[in-house]
Amino acid sequence: MNQKHMHATPEQLHEMLIYCMSFARTMLEDSGDFYPFGATLSFQGVVAGVGGYNGEEKPSPTEIYQLLGEAFLRGVERNEHAGVALAANVDIPDEYSAPSRDGLRVHLEGPGYSRFIYVPYTFTKQRLFKKRRVVQFAEPFAVEISPIYYPVHGDA
Repeated sequence: MNQKHMHATPEQLHEMLIYCMSFARTMLEDSGDFYPFGATLSFQGVVAGVGGYNGEEKPSPTEIYQLLGEAFLRGVERNEHAGVALAANVDIPDEYSAPSRDGLRVHLEGPGYSRFIYVPYTFTKQRLFKKRRVVQFAEPFAVEISPIYYPVHGDA
């Protein structure tokens, strides 16, 4: 079977979103923030987490986002991924009237599917034995965007 024509299923793309939400929650609860990170989907349906490092102790989140994006582009060009997800901690644009400005944004893409998935979040404090940050995610919403990693070719 030619791997180039295998498309990521909606369920597989959803798996990458769940991975990103889970990892972002862990980082937010531990540190209150996170650097951009990503996930890839293999042609066997396996989701793998991907981090970016440019050698600096306190790199710019934008640089890490670009670094990961470039790595995803190369990987897709080499036919290594059935889908990719790139996550960032963002201010959700006002136009979306989200319940919170703070949000996880996941650029979720596979052949024929390209969306920003926004997941608004808030922090609550729980005091059991020690103060602990707890992240509350609101309902995710999707915004269709032009594909970057899987461009549509004439006959799609």
